[in-house]
Amino acid sequence: MAEESKRVTWSLDADAVFNPSLGIPAQPTDSLSRPQKPVKLTIFCMIQGIFVEKHFASGRLTTAEDIHNAVFEALDLPEACKDVFSVWLSSKHLQLQLKPYHCPCKLFKRWKDLLAQFTSVTYKDMDEDEPILVFQRNVFYQLKEERKLLSKTKGTDTMMVDQMKKVIDHLYWEAKVNIIQGRYPMTPEELHTLAGYQAAIDLGPYSADTATPHGIKQHLPSLYPKHMLGNSAKKLFRASSEKMENKLLESYQAASQKSSDPFNIKVLYLQLCWSKPFYGSVFFWGQIERPSKLVHKIAYQDKPVLLAINPDCIHLFSADQPSETLLYLTYDQLSWAFEPCSEEGENFYSCLWVEFDSFIRTPNGEDQRVAKRTQIFSRQAPMMDAMIELCVENINIKEATLRRVKKDQDNASNLPQLPHYVWKCGDQKLKQSQNCKEHKLVCTVISEEGKVIEPVSRLGSLKRYKKPDEAAAQPLAPSDATNCPTPSPEPHSDVQPLSTAFGQTSPLDGAGSVSPTEITPL
Repeated sequence: MAEESKRVTWSLDADAVFNPSLGIPAQPTDSLSRPQKPVKLTIFCMIQGIFVEKHFASGRLTTAEDIHNAVFEALDLPEACKDVFSVWLSSKHLQLQLKPYHCPCKLFKRWKDLLAQFTSVTYKDMDEDEPILVFQRNVFYQLKEERKLLSKTKGTDTMMVDQMKKVIDHLYWEAKVNIIQGRYPMTPEELHTLAGYQAAIDLGPYSADTATPHGIKQHLPSLYPKHMLGNSAKKLFRASSEKMENKLLESYQAASQKSSDPFNIKVLYLQLCWSKPFYGSVFFWGQIERPSKLVHKIAYQDKPVLLAINPDCIHLFSADQPSETLLYLTYDQLSWAFEPCSEEGENFYSCLWVEFDSFIRTPNGEDQRVAKRTQIFSRQAPMMDAMIELCVENINIKEATLRRVKKDQDNASNLPQLPHYVWKCGDQKLKQSQNCKEHKLVCTVISEEGKVIEPVSRLGSLKRYKKPDEAAAQPLAPSDATNCPTPSPEPHSDVQPLSTAFGQTSPLDGAGSVSPTEITPL
């Protein structure tokens, strides 16, 4: 996909003038009265890698909403599904989901500034990096709404059914790209299953006469992520029955037995992806400290990680080991805080602090409930903070709305079910599957009484998602939900009360500016 993207160029008039400010400021009167020169834009669509070319009379003032409407018309997608997709401005190093009022032409002119602010790429890479317009899934679209789309692919309205199948087709292609590029940390067994589905879609139904290990081998790069195709000695000398070609043929045959209809197999592919809590996430590059016991074995350097954020939870993945999940937390299980960089320079980064409940083993062999804090260093830390803030705010708004409905209704049994965001405190342990590599994180450990057991940080206050009337769910002392306490200046002091964030906005998200919640690296 990256190679294809490089061939996409912006067709603009040579004398087109771009506003150097980020976003869309108030337009001067002469700009409104002066006619704009038409502009031709090329939009990349995930489905089959097609490109849509459109001319826009509004020129450099063309908005993302104009492009969004034009692509929907060109692809003949249903109006009811406009919330499913968004227009993105993407490159190898940075991805930006545009708001309806953003002008891509102006952001294109400011791309190097965005790279300098939110990435660590070299000046040479900045000169070579060129963004393209991409039509893909809206990161804020709820998974439960996406699942409901399947019910609309059946019915008597042939035109609507065909349009809805196109929507599912788009979602399948985007999920496939995320799998092949290694963004989703699937297990080897799941990757074999997905590769079998994709083979049945791309190559047709399984046939023992044509599906041979030698014939299928050439398709491996298009069916598996790179980390599954390594040439380690373990993979070279394993038994013939365990070779990847044979595994793929088994999955290929099983997929063909489930259905001969490519659309049904695409649905199976999507359903496996939907079962993963990280589906639909945006990804932020970062780095974490390595535990001290590993420092003496290797040259000291931070561990590269990917922070995946979606409306339901966050994941911390190891960037150099795609199948390794370091941390998985829903928003009711975490507190967070953004700490800007105190010094300037290419080797200095802001950081995002994340606090979560855990357990440690005491000397007498008992499990002690504690809170742990870890930090993620990244140029994109302000975007991580803003993205989590917005997701939490959306959850709070929805729950507040449901509570108002409940108060006004006489019969509570007719109410929609409340989202399951209840923090189960007490002696219930976090599942090992959620934090299976927690030992690889460098954390400050804090007791339930607020005493620092293993000091690492100076940070004193974090923001936390908390339902009203659930003060007992707080691991530490309760606080006023409307006021965020000031961080303590004393190093390694007792932890300050946690607070709830309601309605706070990022300082970078001004009128007409680009919100950090919309940017994530590829």
